[in-house]
Amino acid sequence: MSMIYKNGRKALFILGLIVALMMLLTVLKFEGLNYAGYEVIFGKEIFDVNPFDLGSIASAYLPFSFSALLAFTLPLIAGIIALVSKKLPLVSLVLLVAGLIFLIRLPDTIEIVYVVAGSENSTEIDWTMGLGLIGALVFSSLATVLNVFLVVSDK
Repeated sequence: MSMIYKNGRKALFILGLIVALMMLLTVLKFEGLNYAGYEVIFGKEIFDVNPFDLGSIASAYLPFSFSALLAFTLPLIAGIIALVSKKLPLVSLVLLVAGLIFLIRLPDTIEIVYVVAGSENSTEIDWTMGLGLIGALVFSSLATVLNVFLVVSDK
């Protein structure tokens, strides 16, 4: 039991790092289109109709998502806090729970923005979770359970 407590903070950091690295895998899917976590976070142009370079007629893109950025970075920040300070396991737990909530809500918060003839609109998509998001949810949940154990057994 003391071995888990002794190495738990290092394990929290490793789990947070794994969650952050899951952004390199496919996070969201829709009808054969796959988007990696970094594309969801920083945005990606999906298509642009621009014949003869006379100006865009229609385009669609994923905009920058602050909630996706928080979803993948909060577990890493919580792991760093757990590794650096023995006295802040509760702060680390709060960050992990917030990151887990952002990860769970990620498919509901990402929208596609489209522009047709200069009129910009957004549409909600019925996203499917990709392997990266499922892995991030699993590892973030494990980190949260481990952090709860560390908070409860704090000496």
